[in-house]
Amino acid sequence: MVKALKATGIFATAIGIFVAVAAWHPAAAQDNPMIEKGRQVFLTAGDVGCAACHGIYAEGDVGIGPYNRGVGEIAIRGALDSVDEMSFLKGELSDAEIGQIAAYYEWLGQLQLVKVLVKRGRFIPSEIQVHPGTKVQFVVNNSGRATQTFGSDKMDIGAFKVQGRTDRDLIWIAPDAEGEFELRCTDCRLKNQVFVIKVTRAAPPFPPTREAKAPEVQLVSIPAEQRDVELIASGRDVFLNAAGVGCVACHGPYAEGDVGIGPYNRGFDEDRIRRALETVDAMAFLGDALSDDEIKQVAAYYRRLGELHLAKTRVIRGRFIPDRIRIEPGTKVQLVVNNASQADRTFASPDMGIEDFHVPGREAVDLVWVAPRTEGVFNLSCTDCAEPDRQLTIEVSQADQ
Repeated sequence: MVKALKATGIFATAIGIFVAVAAWHPAAAQDNPMIEKGRQVFLTAGDVGCAACHGIYAEGDVGIGPYNRGVGEIAIRGALDSVDEMSFLKGELSDAEIGQIAAYYEWLGQLQLVKVLVKRGRFIPSEIQVHPGTKVQFVVNNSGRATQTFGSDKMDIGAFKVQGRTDRDLIWIAPDAEGEFELRCTDCRLKNQVFVIKVTRAAPPFPPTREAKAPEVQLVSIPAEQRDVELIASGRDVFLNAAGVGCVACHGPYAEGDVGIGPYNRGFDEDRIRRALETVDAMAFLGDALSDDEIKQVAAYYRRLGELHLAKTRVIRGRFIPDRIRIEPGTKVQLVVNNASQADRTFASPDMGIEDFHVPGREAVDLVWVAPRTEGVFNLSCTDCAEPDRQLTIEVSQADQ
């Protein structure tokens, strides 16, 4: 059985634009042609760009490629030699272009990436902390359709506009003295909403002095016969729409934490959700908005997601990235097909039992597919792409092979 669901992609269509402000020392980028050339190669290499897998800010938020900010040239060359999905780029990139990307990555590694989503006039999160003197790459994402205007007198940031469904980034250097700074949306419908940046020595320095370890995630599963289908469907609706912004705004469209704000939540249980509502400041407004039943519904939805292996592919100019995925026999897969082009596309896989399904331009559709118990190779094709011979290959095999 195949089920297709349309998902709202957060940050999926973002186009980064560097904004010069008074607190930014432009010599780091504008006066260094190698870094700017590296940014251009990063966005366009092989007609798809490194951004296709690693995210528009090299932060790994697409759910395909890892965080690359600060990665050096040796690591880049090693990946080009060893990562199958990157092999086509090896023939596209010159030695000079690889050096340029490395220079751009090194520069990004000096900047602390901070993202804020603006949805229905509300900043999510509404507050962050940074260490004094930190160089911040600050991304403002406007999830609405209308253009919005932002600015901050105290931060020396003049009025700048962010078009609907896009984001814009600026570079700001925090002062050495502690203090609070506010960014405002001057024409949002919801008035008196501000994003607060607290400059405090209580915040960890950036770049970090040692590698941070990702939090451990314990997935919770329940037998299929105990699941309440209606409860899960209600939980998904709350996840997408709670308090007008949804859990999706911070945790990503599949609760996978790929937005860069909230963590991976797939498999989380009710107790963990309730603790987060009580202790995480950015979730306080949701604690007031959600009923006891709605919290139970979200927990049921998270448990369901915890039973599914999330696999993603993006289709850019007919190319699947990645174009090969390996899973173990019997795995329940949530397969996300993201259509990065403006035109609608049609996909199908007769051998997987997947009939034609359409993915609108700049959007994603996910399919739930159960891999067979026996090993085999399955292909998903784009039936109306300009390059009909390209496809996604799903290899069902034991992990130790």
